Amino acid sequence: MPHSSRFRAWLRAIGAQLSDRGQKLIRRIPGLGIDESTLLIGFAVVIGGAVGLAVIVFYSLIDLSQKVALSAAGTLTGFGSLSLALVVLAGLALARGIVVFGARDSDGENIPDVALAVVKRGGIIHSFPVAAKTASAAVAIGAGGSVGAEGPVAVAGAALGSRIGRLFRSGPGRLKVLVACGAAAGISAAFNAPIAGVFFSLEKVLGTFGVSAFPPILVASVIAAAVTRAAFGNTPVIEIPEQYGIGSAGELVLYAILGIIMGLVAVFYTKSVHGTQRAFARLGTPWAQVVIAAVVVATLNIVFRADLWGKGHETLNMTIIGTRPAYFLVGLAFAKLAATSVTLAATRAGGVFTPALFIGATLGGGLAAAASGVLPGFTIVPEAFALVGMAAFVGGATHAPLTAIMIVFEMTNDYDLILPLMLAVAIAHITAKRVHPHSVYSEWLARKGEKIAYGQDTALLERLNVASCYNRDPHVIGETATVPQIIKAIGASTQTEFPVLDGELRFIGMLTYTDLRMVVTEAQSLGVLVVASDLASEEYESVTPHDSLRTALQRLGVRGSHHIPVVDPDNSERLVGLISRQEIFATYDQALLTETGTPL
Repeated sequence: MPHSSRFRAWLRAIGAQLSDRGQKLIRRIPGLGIDESTLLIGFAVVIGGAVGLAVIVFYSLIDLSQKVALSAAGTLTGFGSLSLALVVLAGLALARGIVVFGARDSDGENIPDVALAVVKRGGIIHSFPVAAKTASAAVAIGAGGSVGAEGPVAVAGAALGSRIGRLFRSGPGRLKVLVACGAAAGISAAFNAPIAGVFFSLEKVLGTFGVSAFPPILVASVIAAAVTRAAFGNTPVIEIPEQYGIGSAGELVLYAILGIIMGLVAVFYTKSVHGTQRAFARLGTPWAQVVIAAVVVATLNIVFRADLWGKGHETLNMTIIGTRPAYFLVGLAFAKLAATSVTLAATRAGGVFTPALFIGATLGGGLAAAASGVLPGFTIVPEAFALVGMAAFVGGATHAPLTAIMIVFEMTNDYDLILPLMLAVAIAHITAKRVHPHSVYSEWLARKGEKIAYGQDTALLERLNVASCYNRDPHVIGETATVPQIIKAIGASTQTEFPVLDGELRFIGMLTYTDLRMVVTEAQSLGVLVVASDLASEEYESVTPHDSLRTALQRLGVRGSHHIPVVDPDNSERLVGLISRQEIFATYDQALLTETGTPL
């Protein structure tokens, strides 16, 4: 540990020197006429290239780990099947040891932790524990552990983005975008899927599809894919023998049923992964966890042999779908689920995305193989159902449907399956959310008491109330106001929606944006014939000062309003003010600053 502390101090010293040089470079940029958008694109190019190279190194480390593991197993042939168990045990023990000493046995440094860093830590992600977790995942995967490569590379990419941004002392706003650039680049490089990388970053890291963040994220994703394609070639991650499609529209019913099943099993996957982690935590010592996991994983590897172990960083070999019986494929899916759960719990490193692809494919293929003999009227191709099942299971498990659709589409280059793909993913996503509110990612946050949605800390929004920020003196319009008077009121205010009060100051409705536009365009013909009470809409949402800002934000979204009235909790006809999105987010940002101490 003292050596580790000295190494960290040395890294901090180097980082400080690089940061000073970065600042000198940044100071020269205004003189060159470079604007913020161009600067972000420049950062994105650097991040994409760096992440692409990091993925190449990571995959090389997996291959090296796998080569050592297979060599060790070959020298222990005298132990029979026990040799595999010993290799898995050694690999998982080394992986957990790296986490214990390199990341202080943290269960973080994963995708939800990156989302948390974006929302609550201003995009700050520390590089050393992420590097340790990445190395640990490579060892675990190479030694036969069942975890994904995508999580570590996405987190490593996010950490690189954060590190590069902090070298130039970027503010939280820019730093968050750079973190998202790194995460997108990691997924893009891992799966040769630049579009899916963009969607993953927007859905699961930033939590928003903001237009300003899209260009740099897209550039980083493309650059990372270009780098890894130069090293590995531009071939689909999953090679399919032919293009699959649907024989008739009636087959969509079967894909819809597949989506329901995948959504239900995806919930089971989420609960299994996190339930196993809780169960293992009760064992106390990490080495007892490693032993139990090694026994489970080695036993499953022996039963299913190379179909479960030995793939390194490959996702899935589609040939097993058409050559294995239905019961074997279904059993393989649940074996992968079990192996993933115990490996993650024992090593605290690795991803859940790639195993979800494997589970969805084998389960979908197995169910199709079983149904083909029972439903002779349909053209059931197990490989096609495997590909659709892959996307549906990922959509249900991660609650990232766009990512699920695009990643399978890009990994296979099979457009003929796009209709059943979209249908099954949508149904799986809806089913999973109906049964269980959390994804395999957000479950980790929920167990830590964190609530994040759409790039915001919803727990913080829940704690803040409307009384802290609403406008107590809004512009209002009397019910008898004529069109010229309404136009005059509009010109004197920045509001886009106006409360209308009657003669006794009772709140009777809202003049909405649509109403105001009609008033302006028809001003000459309406004259004094129409008054405000005729235009006021009684269809509106309202809040009270005691409601949370999360409630206010939800009600603003019901009709797409910019302002909603704040009324007395004891008398809904008594208007006390207005609240807008701008006021909500300003209060949220200030409260976040106070809680985290992070400069905005």
